[in-house]
Amino acid sequence: MQLLPIKPNKSYHNQIYKSFKMDKVSQLSQFNRRETLVDESTLDIFYNDTKPIPLWVPSIQLKPYNQLRQIILDIETTGLDSRSDRNLSNVLLTAQEGQVTLTGFDFNLGITISCDARVEIPGAIALPAKLLQNIVSRLPVGKVTIEARTANSGLSVTIICASGQYQLRGATKDNFPSVPELDSSSTSFRVKPLLLATALRCVLFAAATEETKQVLTGVRCQFDADGIELATTDSYRLAIASISNPYAESDNIPLLCVTIPATKMQQMERVLSSTTANTVLITFDKSKGNLTIGTTQLVIRLLEGDYPQYRHLIPSQLKTTVRVERKQLVNGLDRLAVLTDKDRVVFARVNQPEQSVTLTVETADFGSGFETLEAQIAGESLEIGLNIKYLLEGLKKLDTAWVQLQMNAPTTPAIVSPVESLIPTTQVLMLIEIN
Repeated sequence: MQLLPIKPNKSYHNQIYKSFKMDKVSQLSQFNRRETLVDESTLDIFYNDTKPIPLWVPSIQLKPYNQLRQIILDIETTGLDSRSDRNLSNVLLTAQEGQVTLTGFDFNLGITISCDARVEIPGAIALPAKLLQNIVSRLPVGKVTIEARTANSGLSVTIICASGQYQLRGATKDNFPSVPELDSSSTSFRVKPLLLATALRCVLFAAATEETKQVLTGVRCQFDADGIELATTDSYRLAIASISNPYAESDNIPLLCVTIPATKMQQMERVLSSTTANTVLITFDKSKGNLTIGTTQLVIRLLEGDYPQYRHLIPSQLKTTVRVERKQLVNGLDRLAVLTDKDRVVFARVNQPEQSVTLTVETADFGSGFETLEAQIAGESLEIGLNIKYLLEGLKKLDTAWVQLQMNAPTTPAIVSPVESLIPTTQVLMLIEIN
């Protein structure tokens, strides 16, 4: 049997689709509804509409609401130590007229950041800083509403965004420690934030990390009419950076020396580097310091004790000066550092007639290696031993194309400094005696 194709009934086909015409709407009284009539060709599954599709444009433009996200992130990354007290792991959220303020404090460092907001009911509540930061940083762009209510289990906070809402348990502000205020007999002056941040990056690496001598875990800051000098030392190395202060003359800055914990200064450097403010107001009393950067305030407790006199460690006269490309020196030391053991010793042979420096590493367990670098050498040839870790850390904090090493003898300290730097920096390294 042969199956024949079924011939379409054109009259029936036309009757069914007779009424389908483009852009016409007919009233169907039988079903009491409206039906849109379309062109018959558009019912074909292979129909291809060649008309361009216009780009979708939202009818309402929502302003990105990133201020809350940023200030919570700043609070979370300021190095607050919450291990000693559970209340210190909270952040205090205060809503006042037209403004929301977040405060974190661990008795050593306090930070207060504000942003504009529409406040309907003022109040204050303490919230877990880490949890709040994790939620807010993941919220979609748009308006954020925060509501605090009293629940059976205590205070409850609801965070509402465009796509959902979250509830957190909070605490009253009574258990949150208050940030101390500075004494009336304090000294205030202005500085350039980016200059101070750059100087801090040049010295923070050399601060001590062990608490055996607490004063060495800080940054020594000297402010006067000539400018600002920062210094750090861990007894094996010393880093000094000096910057001028354009406001020194107008602010009439007296001689002031303070020691600030280096761990807190690291967080301060991050805030100073990211700010768009042109000036920073610094205030000190006998035990505390305050930095005001736009809408951000940092309060830091100062370290007690006499900082060692470090200026006498810098030799007044130096017999040998070696200039070398910083990147070339860093790359060579990085390769040699792979072979160093726990002693981390690199031997440097300064050859004045050949204008070269040979770096050598020898270990019994891993092997040996050497790198020979071209250099500009003035003075005598000599051989010295250096801690490769300390030397590398200092070189990587400099940003000039060339650096210079100055020394007198294998038993006296060596000086490392940048060539033609905008910020004068001096690094002093104790040499290792060669047997």
